Amino acid sequence: MLGIGEIDQHHKQLVQLLNDTYDEFRAGSRIGMPVIDQLIGHAERIFSLEEQLMRESCYPQLSEHLTEHEGFSCRIEGFKANYTNSEGTSIELLWFLCNWVTHHLRETDAELAQFLEVRKIQKRLKKPTLPPR
Repeated sequence: MLGIGEIDQHHKQLVQLLNDTYDEFRAGSRIGMPVIDQLIGHAERIFSLEEQLMRESCYPQLSEHLTEHEGFSCRIEGFKANYTNSEGTSIELLWFLCNWVTHHLRETDAELAQFLEVRKIQKRLKKPTLPPR
């Protein structure tokens, strides 16, 4: 988690959506286009918030982070373009989503969170303190 309420809440919702999708798949459902669109929409909202935050904070790994977001979007668009309502497609899509989200949250977003925490501490240290009265 980044320690930023709105983004953290979106991350939790995305993970919950993935868990629900997995549970439905295990119960015999296939992953339909509406679920894919819902996942894409949710991810795009998170990406937009993260990208705004990274630009505002002059995040030095902005380009690499954006490349990951773009790679996710391209891969998902590929799933949509070649979509078949089959068990194989559902398994492949779930595998990709779970692995990508896990890696992105634990690695890429964790680096961003660490940068933002250091930035917050630096700002606190630079604030002038009033002398005691």
